Amino acid sequence: MAVDKDPIERVALTHLQIPLKEPCPGEPKEAGVKNAIIVTVETSSGVAHGECTPSAASAGGSVERCWDDLAGSIAPGLIGRTVDSLQRIGELAGSWNVGRTAAAGAETALWDLLGQARNATVSQLLGADDSQAAMGVQAGLMMGLYPSVVELLRAVEPHLVEGYRRLKIRIAPGSDVEFARAVRRHFEDVPLMVDGGGAYSTADLDVFRALDDLDLLMIEQPFAVDDVDGLAVLQNVLATPICLDETAETHEQTAEAIRRGACRIVSLKIQRVGGLGPARAIHDLCFQQGVACWVGSTPELGLGQAYGVHLATLANSRYPADLAPSVRWFVDDFVAPVFELSAPGLFAVPDRPGVGFQVDPHKLRRYQVRQETFNRAASA
Repeated sequence: MAVDKDPIERVALTHLQIPLKEPCPGEPKEAGVKNAIIVTVETSSGVAHGECTPSAASAGGSVERCWDDLAGSIAPGLIGRTVDSLQRIGELAGSWNVGRTAAAGAETALWDLLGQARNATVSQLLGADDSQAAMGVQAGLMMGLYPSVVELLRAVEPHLVEGYRRLKIRIAPGSDVEFARAVRRHFEDVPLMVDGGGAYSTADLDVFRALDDLDLLMIEQPFAVDDVDGLAVLQNVLATPICLDETAETHEQTAEAIRRGACRIVSLKIQRVGGLGPARAIHDLCFQQGVACWVGSTPELGLGQAYGVHLATLANSRYPADLAPSVRWFVDDFVAPVFELSAPGLFAVPDRPGVGFQVDPHKLRRYQVRQETFNRAASA
């Protein structure tokens, strides 16, 4: 297919709500559903999909803001456009004055479209080595906050039989050192990390000195997003690497944090940074600066996580990803094939062109809240 002669004819936005099995980390406990907006982009010879997944922990915006950004600006602006290169995708995405989460939904759909046109997978478009992709992507287990140590341990154990290669627990003031020590003691052979969720400050250095004795892989986002000085102080006194999450929302913020010695690791989240292009740019920056990366998630539904699998094939993605089968968090999903582990603790990287997953139209209708479409004929 000659993409430069094949303009976008139709864009469809579909807001889904899929019931949760349990609250996702970083989301309100009362949240009973996962909101996502599926961005479908069609040309005369191809159909591609992206996922916008708002999170309460992200600055990318609420589902309403994302819908307004997509329906009011991005989707109508894509009609009649052609996508013939990654540079063109970057130019289009760079012209959107919208939140990064909304941008991620449309931008990833364009990667899928270009991959199908070039008969290339998203990982190949990213520049990943085929031999690396053939090895698959290691999955890490992500656990939220629990009221007690006993409840946390009971929640972790049944999931570990699925072969997860790393365990991450959420901590908060008053539920930190004791919880981490208990997990380390009960699951001593499983690599362990903790996520502070930005809930601490330099007043809590003693907490982190105690955590430093537990041989953790890393401590993720212990301080507030803008407390780069505090993060630098903490990293200076700990042997355990500090990992940036929300502090690394842009290339510029990440570069400045690295320059100031605020981390040794960066989590890459497609939804947080605005798409695959920005995520790859941050990955490349970290590689140049000797800072390791890994792929995080909000978590997204199956399509969003599939893009994460492709991103995790890049050379500097050195730790298991925060990716999980759809059944881990959700009662159902809308993608085909089912997003699941291909082997214990391992995701296979799709080898079909583009993202390698399709949308199940019956599931899309079942969980649809609203839909809006934009057509070239109507826009002409």
